[in-house]
Amino acid sequence: MLSGMATVHKAHLPGFVARQANNMEHLRRETGASVMLSVYEGGSVITLDQVESREGLRIVSDIGSRLPVFCTSQGKVFLAHMSRAGAENLLRSQSLTQFTPHTITDIPSLLREVEVCRTQGYAIENGEYKIGLRSISAPIYNVGREVQYTVGIIGMLRSIHSDEFRAAVQRVCATATMISAALGYRKQEDSL
Repeated sequence: MLSGMATVHKAHLPGFVARQANNMEHLRRETGASVMLSVYEGGSVITLDQVESREGLRIVSDIGSRLPVFCTSQGKVFLAHMSRAGAENLLRSQSLTQFTPHTITDIPSLLREVEVCRTQGYAIENGEYKIGLRSISAPIYNVGREVQYTVGIIGMLRSIHSDEFRAAVQRVCATATMISAALGYRKQEDSL
């Protein structure tokens, strides 16, 4: 197990996923984007559940599908919660496919992107996996203060510099905080 990453107990997944339906639906209503709940396993991001946008373009990822860790917002969250050496080793062990002209395949650049995510507390994918799409993901912590899941949105969101995008970031982070609290997570300062 990588430092800071929780082991997923598959027997607990169906109940956990079912309990997140209201949070995910609420986030979809607030942002208008598709919402996904993901986990890290074996060097990939796995989609556990999703709520589809009801606006225009249908953006979905099959439940159980494996997504790349290096060019998705969910993957960047998981990378940000590994040690730098762990993240670098994982990236070096993978084929860094150029999915779009925006895909970052240079490991030093990816590690800088991961550091930004670590500092901000969320990750952005800006057309790196699918052209024209953007996603925002935030970590879901468990009671042991380890990242166990991510929650995020994906869609044809406006520029990452727009007020709409900044509001979506806040909503994703707030949802991740709510789910983390339900899992028993408390910030360090809250537990003193």
